[in-house]
Amino acid sequence: MMGKAKGRATSAGIFLLGISLVYAQGEHPPVARTDDLKHSVFGPPRPAIWEFQLSRMAEDDERVTTFNFYRKDQRNKTLFFKLSDNELNNRNELRVKEVTGGAVLFPLDDDDRYQGDIGGTYDRMKDTSLAEKTFYTRITVRPDPRLWLRAGYEVFDGFTPGGRTVPYNGLSSSAIYGAAKGTLELFSLMAVVGQGREDGAARLRYGAGGIVELPWNTFALAGYIASEDRAENVRTLAIGRWAPFRPDGLPGAVVVWKHRDRYDFQLGGIFYGGNNVFVRPAAIGMTQGMFISSMALRENSELRQGQLMSITDYYRNADFTFFYVYMQQGIEMIPGRINHVGFRAVQVFKLFSGTQALFFSKPVIGAFYNEETEPVFVVPQRTFVDERSTYWSFQLGATVQDVFIVNTIVAPDRTQWRVALSYVYQ
Repeated sequence: MMGKAKGRATSAGIFLLGISLVYAQGEHPPVARTDDLKHSVFGPPRPAIWEFQLSRMAEDDERVTTFNFYRKDQRNKTLFFKLSDNELNNRNELRVKEVTGGAVLFPLDDDDRYQGDIGGTYDRMKDTSLAEKTFYTRITVRPDPRLWLRAGYEVFDGFTPGGRTVPYNGLSSSAIYGAAKGTLELFSLMAVVGQGREDGAARLRYGAGGIVELPWNTFALAGYIASEDRAENVRTLAIGRWAPFRPDGLPGAVVVWKHRDRYDFQLGGIFYGGNNVFVRPAAIGMTQGMFISSMALRENSELRQGQLMSITDYYRNADFTFFYVYMQQGIEMIPGRINHVGFRAVQVFKLFSGTQALFFSKPVIGAFYNEETEPVFVVPQRTFVDERSTYWSFQLGATVQDVFIVNTIVAPDRTQWRVALSYVYQ
């Protein structure tokens, strides 16, 4: 039972991570034309939106309470915070009390072209005195519309599950990297170099990739990152179509595939109708972020994207949204035998953006298919076998008096539900 609970939580966490990459890297919705170089990347200033969310989740005999908030303007989320009790952390999937926060800064005269990101997480494992810490910072410079530069540093100090005699093993890891992208007409060339370190063992990583813009707002990306540890070599492929700033009646879409030894990750999405923000900056930024993220630490994935909400706001980005996510990782449970842990998930949202009745508006419905795989020990055979389970979950939500947003997600086949109440201030 404990293994299944961990598997479900791991799948949910990685699933949300995959979805959140769709709007990663700070590249966002339509940018108005402006001669003001200070606001030449994200467009002229717009009033900030603040959203505060309180949520409660139940799964079997576990209860999780979380408080989140973020600040969002034309540059997307520039301040975000999360306080949670009994949450699952991002490394060993153990229950923790967690504080997470981050900010996106523009310290040089509020100029879009010079950006700094900073954030961190502190969590304490429940029923222990053990604490884990993560930190990340990065600097992004856009001196010219055709040139993009970034340098980042990340560190993690925490634990992984141990055995009977030593329940937890200490782990320290870090990553430092630089990335650059140059654009010439319809082709962009990317290059990355950095070093990953885990418990004192350092590995050089380097790679290159390219993005080509094709007819009818379509694009393709291919990239490869090599490491001194060949098991870390990873390739990234993507193809998609972004929506024009002026809707043309066609959907935006994307498919991404990442592969390395014993690991596959696939992400697909379709975005259609009003409110569709999967425009060119979001599409290029998302796929570019998928490529560069292989240089960074997964413990900071949510922080890098500013995505900490318990029930996310992705469905607000189009009237119809479809997501497909698949992950499978091979693990050696017994010497010489590879088992697998992973999941397959499909999410469909329908936002009725023009609907209003009494105090309610913009209702949303969602249906999610979830498939999970994890190793299970079979006593008669004295070995591990891959076990697959499936279940459905459903979301229902609405905006109340234009300032409150209520959402709930229920899995009827499991003792699992989540409720979130948001207050939006502008």
